[in-house]
Parts: sequence; C-alpha cells; structure tokens
Amino acid sequence: MKILLPIFVFAALAPLSAQVLPGAPGAGAPPASTTTNSNNNYNMVPGSASDRQTDTQTALGNMPMADPGSENVSFNGKLWNVTNNRMMRSRFETYLTTPEAKGPEDQAYRDIMAQIMELLSPNHKQAPDPVTKVQARGPEVMKAFALLPEAGTAKIDGGLCNALANAVWDVWTSQKRVNERKLANAAMMERRKQLEWNAEMGLNSAPLAKNGPTSTKSQNNAQVQQNNSATVGRTSGYIKGIAEIEARTKLNETAMGLSEITSKTQFQAMIIQMFLQRRFEHAIIACRFYPNLFRDGESILQLDKGSDVQKILSSSFGVPPTVSMIDGLSLEAIRSVDESLVSFENLVARRDLDSAGNRLLEAYGIGEYLPRVRRLPMTEKAKILDFVRKKNKLLSFLEMKDYASAETVVMELRTASEDFEYAKPLAAIQTAKTMSNLHVNNANAAMGSKDAKTVEAEMKAAAEIWPTNPRVTQLSEHMMQSTDMKSQALMEFDRLISQRNYRQIFENQAPFIAAVADDLTRKQQLEKVLKDMGKLELILGGAKELASSSPPAAWEKVEKESKNYPDDPVLSKLRADLGVKASEFVTAIENARQQEEKQQIGSSLSWYLKARRMHPMSEMAREGIKRMVDTIKNGGQPPPTSLDTPAPTSALNN
Repeated sequence: MKILLPIFVFAALAPLSAQVLPGAPGAGAPPASTTTNSNNNYNMVPGSASDRQTDTQTALGNMPMADPGSENVSFNGKLWNVTNNRMMRSRFETYLTTPEAKGPEDQAYRDIMAQIMELLSPNHKQAPDPVTKVQARGPEVMKAFALLPEAGTAKIDGGLCNALANAVWDVWTSQKRVNERKLANAAMMERRKQLEWNAEMGLNSAPLAKNGPTSTKSQNNAQVQQNNSATVGRTSGYIKGIAEIEARTKLNETAMGLSEITSKTQFQAMIIQMFLQRRFEHAIIACRFYPNLFRDGESILQLDKGSDVQKILSSSFGVPPTVSMIDGLSLEAIRSVDESLVSFENLVARRDLDSAGNRLLEAYGIGEYLPRVRRLPMTEKAKILDFVRKKNKLLSFLEMKDYASAETVVMELRTASEDFEYAKPLAAIQTAKTMSNLHVNNANAAMGSKDAKTVEAEMKAAAEIWPTNPRVTQLSEHMMQSTDMKSQALMEFDRLISQRNYRQIFENQAPFIAAVADDLTRKQQLEKVLKDMGKLELILGGAKELASSSPPAAWEKVEKESKNYPDDPVLSKLRADLGVKASEFVTAIENARQQEEKQQIGSSLSWYLKARRMHPMSEMAREGIKRMVDTIKNGGQPPPTSLDTPAPTSALNN
C-alpha cells in the first residue's frame, strides 16, 4: 500500500538501502514493478525503461507516491528509486568526504541555536526579579530574537536565521500597523461621538412658533421654515462627517484583518518551508515564536484547500495540520536521526558495513543539517566511503554488463562486510555469464556446420548479454583468422623466407603447405626448405647420439654443418653445448687453424697432432696434418686447397 509522504518522511519510514543493484539483462529475472511486495530491486537501473514506468494518476494529482516495500517513489508519472539515483549517490558521497564540523565557529553556532531554543521554551527559567526575587518561567522572545542575526552569520546556517528574523520583524511591523489603526479608529470614534452630539443638539435647538393674528402666523411660519433650513444645513455637515468616519473605520478594520491574515500566512509558509527543507531546528524555533507572535490561540495552518501540502498532511495524519504538528514532527525527526546514528556506530563496530551504510543514509536523508549528522567523525565515515564507492562501482559494472569485473567487486564487498547480501548480484552475474556462454557454444556448433546465419545470430545474442565475454572475443578472432587464414599464411611464409628463418617454417609447415598449394614458386621453395631441414634434423639427431660416447666427434660433425646452416638456432645451440663438452679438442683445432693462418707451420702441425691424439678419427685433424706436410714438401708454399678456399654454401642460400 502506498503512502503519501514528503521525501524526508519517506526516508524516515522506508527501509532504505545504500544502493540497489540493477539486474543483469538476459538473466531471466522479471522486471521491477510498482506493485511488487519484495525488496528485490536488482532489475531497477536509474534512467532505464523499467525506471521510467508510468504510474496511474491519483486524485491527489502529481504528488510523490512512496512505496516502502520497494523503496520507489512515483512522481509526475515516473517511477524513481529514492536511493538508486545519481543525485542521491553524489550527495551522499559528498557528505562522506566532508570532514566533521567540529570547529570553533560551528560550536559557537550550535551553542547559539541551543540558547535560542531554550529562551523560547515554555519551561525556560527567567532571571529572578531584582525586587521580589521571584524566578518566573516562560519564553523570553526579545532575547531569542536578538540572537537570530548572530546565528545567521554562520556558514552552515545559510542565512535562514536572518530570514526567520525578517519574518518575525514583518509580523511585529504588521501588528504595529494594526495597533496604529486601532488607535486611529478609537480617535475617530471619539470624533464621531462629538459629531453625533452636535447633530443632536442642532436638531433640538430650533425655536417654537408663537400664536398670534393671521398676519402674525404667516410671519411665524416663514420664520419656522427659515429656522428648519438653517438647522438642516448645520446638521448635514455633522452627518457627512459621521459617514466618512464610519467608512474609514470599516476600511481600517478590513485592513487590520487582512494584515493579520497575511502576516500569519507568511509566517506559516516560513515554518512549512523550513520543515520541508529538513531544517528541523529552524522549524522548531519558528513554531515556538508563533504563539508569542499570534496570541489568538489559532494554530491551524492556513493552507489552500486542495493544495498539495494540505493533502499530504491531512491525508497522512487525518487531522487538520497545525503548528504544533510541525513542531512534534521536527522533534521526532531529530530523535529518529539520533537513533539511526547510534545503530550506525554499533554496526560499524560489528563490521556490518552494509547495514551501517543504510542507517547512515537514513540519518543523512532525514536530517543532513542536524548537529549529530554533521559531527560524525571522519574515521567512521571513511569506512563507509570505501564500501559505498565499491557498491557504486558494482552498479556501474552491472549497468555496463561487465560481469567479470562485477564479480570481482562482489567478492571484495563480501570480504569487507559481514552482512553484505552477495547472493542476489552473484546469482544475476552467474546467470548472465552462463546464458552468454551457451550462445557462444551454439555459435561454435553452427561454425562446424557452416551455418553463417546461426553463427551471426548466436554471436549477437551472446554479446548483448555479456559484451566483455572473453569467449566472444576469442571466437570473433578465430572467425577472422579462418576467413583470411590463407593470405596471412602466405605473408608469414614470405616474411620467414626473407629472414632465412627456415626452422620456424619447418616446425609450422602444416598451414604453409595448405597455403602454397596453388602457388608453384612458393611450393618449390617450401619443398626445398622441408627437404634440407629434414636432412639437417637427421644430422642433429646423429650428433646427439654420438655426443654421449665421443663429444669431439659429435662437435666435429655439427661444426661442418654450421657453415651450411649458420642461422639455425637449434644447430647453433647444439654446437655451443658440444663445444663445452669437447673444449680441449676444440681449443686444439682452433689453435691449429690460427697458426696455419699465420703460416706457423710447425706450431700448426703440433696442434693438429695433439687434436688427433685426442680424437684419432678426426677428419679435421687428418686433413690439417696432410696440408701441413704438403706445405713442407712444397718448400713452405701452401697446397692449392687450403683454408683460403671458400666453404661450400647451402642450396637454401640460392
């Protein structure tokens, strides 16, 4: 059942939550409804279609319709979640990042406000009478009024105390004008009495006619007529003055009535304005000024019949709204804020940050300007700030359908707060991911049967549910690679040939064989690479087997092939490894070559002989010894075939 309340009253009655998580599209969850009785608002996204559902117009017009069961408010034909909107989130985060108001200026302001409320209290103890020593009880209006301008200078007050002082001054000015008109009416009534007396005396002062002869009677009648005319002329001025006084008196009485009604209405409007602005301290002060300004005992609020405010208060409480009602509601709001903050402090101590954030949001939503709210320590607010930011981040991830990041944040929130309800968002996330992966599997199956339309439809459905699904990205990349696999393979083959990277061509030969099937030139190149690399693999295999029994023989075999395949990484590594194992033999061969290049025949021959003793079957040592012997026979001239003869190159270099 919906209740008509102002936003701050709704915040006091409804079980608010710091944030409401939107649901995962495609997760199969039903959309949020205005008539639902559950608190599951995970499908409510601010600004989404479900968040803008129109509600039925009521007889009360475009008034906020609060539904405590779902934390939604219907206003002006739209449905809004009170806490799940950008304005509320930003204002609450601003409050959480604002240091507590504990400065000397704020303390002075709070002291003045408390002093004003004390001076206006009916139980206020006045100063004892200097003569009788009797201590009276009652408000001291003038002292309270004198403190209003001082309180209005504080930054947090926003000048409201000055506005309240102006309203009080306007009432007093209006009442002063009323008193002046009353004095004027009293003076005019005195003048009226004088005029009435003069008129009466004028009428009674006419002379009587005397009896006499006929001629004398005629003269008497003429005299009487003349006297009557004089009397009428003399009294008509008095009657006119009386009529003018009567008109002016009525005019003053009408002006006095209008002035009193106007001043009372304006002051009541000030009370309602401060109450709706959640400036409850100012509303209480205004309500306590009211009976001291208007002593007629009439405290019913002068609201237009059928107005929105009148409908809200009358329909909610069932009685005509009064000034005392506003005073009581303001005090109840302050008490509710105090209880919420006590609960907040206890929940923070228990590490129930989710519920603590809800209680703090309730207190802030009701009375963000109250002292207890403004003075909350920053250390306690900081604990909620990180938690609220993560919940806001979770909302953003869910709105953007980034379920992988959302799942990470859910687990972080679960760790941070003992009472965080992670099951709902986690279930929505897992459902969305499962549905998206199911569409990806269908797309894979359709690719196997080469059903392009089904593949496109399933990929689109998977991306709509979970745009950042890594499987969707992988499948898209695979489809692109399959479409252009041949051209990419040809480009890769040409690049490897230019780099003389025959090893990679040999190891990844399958795509190259398929790609060059229709290209004769590249096909011949590939066949030659595979043939030569196959031969090299046999040589490497034999060298590895020989390395266990005779490292010098294995090194010598690899050394010969390194001249034909200088860029092969496997051959170069094996050559280096065998060079370490047969280091003495390698050193002897290298020293013999160096001495041979310097034409130091004896030294070179001795090194070759030493190498042959290490490895009697060495072809390099045998050939070196033969060259040195032939050189000695030729009188020191090297034979035609010496180290200067260039080594044969591989056919792959052609």
